[in-house]
Amino acid sequence: MSSVHIRINGREYQVACDDGQEEQLKFLSHEVDERVRHLLRGMGTNPGEVMALLLTSLTMADEIIENKQEIESIAAEVQRLASLVNNDRKLEQDDRMVEIENAMAVTLEEIAIRIEKIADRIELG
Repeated sequence: MSSVHIRINGREYQVACDDGQEEQLKFLSHEVDERVRHLLRGMGTNPGEVMALLLTSLTMADEIIENKQEIESIAAEVQRLASLVNNDRKLEQDDRMVEIENAMAVTLEEIAIRIEKIADRIELG
């Protein structure tokens, strides 16, 4: 277990994290710090550290939910398109099967004609 010093809105915190996650935690804390500072600049008055962190958390949670909904929408569209592709492939396979069946029918007709000719020769012979 590691420990990382982070700074959010000018205040330092020491946060524990799994080994190897230090850089990710620093990156995330930088994102939170930027958002808190942006929020405070836009408010004009300082609502206090806890309220600033709460509002930032709510904003980030809202973005997460919107992103999840967008991901679900994209996943549904991908699934719909995949279904269309599969249907097209099935139609292509069906078309190919019809072609094969037609070719087999022509071949069988040709074989039948050859057999009739051989039978005719045998009868004449």
